[in-house]
Amino acid sequence: MKGQKLWKKLKGYLLENKDYNPDINEVQIFKKEMKDDILIYYVEDVIIKQSNKQLLPDKSQLNQVNENDIDNTGAFYWPSEIILTQYILSDIDRIKNYNIIELGAGRSGFCGLVLAKKGFNVILTDGNQQIINELKENVILNEINIQVEVLKWQSGDPYVNTCALISDCFFFENYHDDLIKMIKRFCFVIGAAPSRGGSLERFINKCTNNNIECKKLNIFYDTQIILFKNFN
Repeated sequence: MKGQKLWKKLKGYLLENKDYNPDINEVQIFKKEMKDDILIYYVEDVIIKQSNKQLLPDKSQLNQVNENDIDNTGAFYWPSEIILTQYILSDIDRIKNYNIIELGAGRSGFCGLVLAKKGFNVILTDGNQQIINELKENVILNEINIQVEVLKWQSGDPYVNTCALISDCFFFENYHDDLIKMIKRFCFVIGAAPSRGGSLERFINKCTNNNIECKKLNIFYDTQIILFKNFN
């Protein structure tokens, strides 16, 4: 699939370039500054911290064989979560009466952390146990009590009065069917992602064929904001 090929190229680049540093100014949305190796974001009335370690790709994880059939993209910092956060805050009334689960939160869990600090009941999840361990470190850094757990995408009982948030998790197309099963368990899901070689569009088409309404809410930079809602 195109998404996997693109990720393979990026992973190869990261493994070969030892001095790689992400440009923290690439997405200029929230005010931020670096202090004592900690990146501090000022998000409205909330402060979110990320260690420099969280910004750098964990190359040991990038090079791991995927023994548990879980992708290792969470080892990398993805700006789409910042963009998703901006949108959610601009449309906060849409989620104000719901519990929140962030799917594929990665090492950062940025959007979920912001909402938790704003008083929402939030659970941060990822399918990769090693990523979960690092996500817990980020929660401790931000001095907030929030549930963090491994969550595999699969069918199951519906989540009552709960919406899900997800960013840039659509380009591994072998996970599309599992993600569709998860989407059907929520009242609705708000996702953010660039096209990634057309993988987002193919996911949307597959959702439509599975009775999931897909509505484009907005676009920032190259990132689309999509509302997914089960027809059933």
